Amino acid sequence: MLGAQIVLHGFGQRFDLSVPLYLYLFAASGVVFLSFVLVVLFAGDQVGAKATAYPRRAVGWLTAIARTPWPRAVGGAIGILSLLIVVGAGFFGSSAAFYNPAEYFVWIFFWAMLVIFSGLVGNLWYLLNPWTAIYDAAARVTPVRSPWKLPDVGVWPAAALYFSFACLELTSGMSSRPQIVAMAAVGYSIITLAGMFLFGRNQWLEHCEAFTVLFGIVGRFGPVETDRNESGRVRTVYLRPWGAGLLQPIQAGWDRVGFVILMLSTLAFDGVLSTPAWQDFTVALIPIWQPLGQFGFFFVRTLGLILLTVAFFLVFVAFMEAVVFLGRRPVDIKATVTAFALTLVPIALVYNAAHNYGYMVVQAQYIVPLLNDPLQKGWHLWPAVVSFKPSFALAQASTVWYAQIVLIVLGHIVAVLLSHLRANSVFQSAQSALLSQYPMLVLMVMYTFTSLWILAQPITAGG
Repeated sequence: MLGAQIVLHGFGQRFDLSVPLYLYLFAASGVVFLSFVLVVLFAGDQVGAKATAYPRRAVGWLTAIARTPWPRAVGGAIGILSLLIVVGAGFFGSSAAFYNPAEYFVWIFFWAMLVIFSGLVGNLWYLLNPWTAIYDAAARVTPVRSPWKLPDVGVWPAAALYFSFACLELTSGMSSRPQIVAMAAVGYSIITLAGMFLFGRNQWLEHCEAFTVLFGIVGRFGPVETDRNESGRVRTVYLRPWGAGLLQPIQAGWDRVGFVILMLSTLAFDGVLSTPAWQDFTVALIPIWQPLGQFGFFFVRTLGLILLTVAFFLVFVAFMEAVVFLGRRPVDIKATVTAFALTLVPIALVYNAAHNYGYMVVQAQYIVPLLNDPLQKGWHLWPAVVSFKPSFALAQASTVWYAQIVLIVLGHIVAVLLSHLRANSVFQSAQSALLSQYPMLVLMVMYTFTSLWILAQPITAGG
């Protein structure tokens, strides 16, 4: 009834549907067709600054709420409480991931759901970040002076920490061990708080804190936009079209391009791990990794993630060279590639939602009875939830399939539209912009085929 069972970081069931390949190909062709339609109908002849301009409306009641200390206070309290649950349950709860809330909080509510909701709403991490809440509380008690100045490192430190987190999830083989997850949470907390106190709150967050950089990028897709003064206080809260924030200027740099590519490659690799193709690749490398034991397992997976990331990066840069060539206008390559990299964010968001659909609509429900006895000590903290049973109404095979295909198609349509608007802005000519977008359309179709191919693969246990 439920299809193949697979471990999600060591617990739960995953629901995937294998359907005829021609349906996936049809969907990809639909993306191409609809992309051209959108380019013609909606991108139009707007060039220069007009191409990336978008309507926005000030929302008085949201502005009034944002100007109070309550959003940060409530969000910070939730963030700190969640961190304490991860650490406490990880160290003192069940060693079985399925029965430990730490696994749910990290891999479902944080890594899957918070990313998606930040895309749907806005940068929720700004409110929920537990380390900023701890720092700000300490700063109210005693003045904080940062003794050191952070060198010009871009966001490479954040990318390195993001990659390390991805390795914990995808390549270490230890993401299903609650104690390891708790240790990682403690270690990351120490690094983050030390960095904020030593180098400055905002400097560390903006350049070295992986999740601040991640959610800062993802939040650009959301409809909530906040205008702040130099001290960070809210002036006005606006509502804008979804995705429009990705057209806003961003500091150019290969570090930011690499971060966006890493977002895509880690999601893709998460799906690849459970496919027969990866199993065959692993079997073929047995003579290399088996003598190394557990380290060999880590080495092969990490090598695979690095190779996939490098491949994604090189493919994207190669297509951007074609875009610039066909645009027939001298441009700053680094700034242009950075701007176009943001148009890939919708693809990462929709693939995240499609890939984790079953986890979010079914597996997440198990947190309700778990919170009744979070440490598996026989407690009954919430007796009313003892009889709770998860609902599988939204996890039927057909429902999962249609949700995945709709998400993938819509995400790529938005990406193509944003890419064309960006081209109109960069190349200053509707004709040159349209010509430059043929390589991007091909790239989007390649991403579509890759995403759908991964989702279409039979799922094998042990991924």
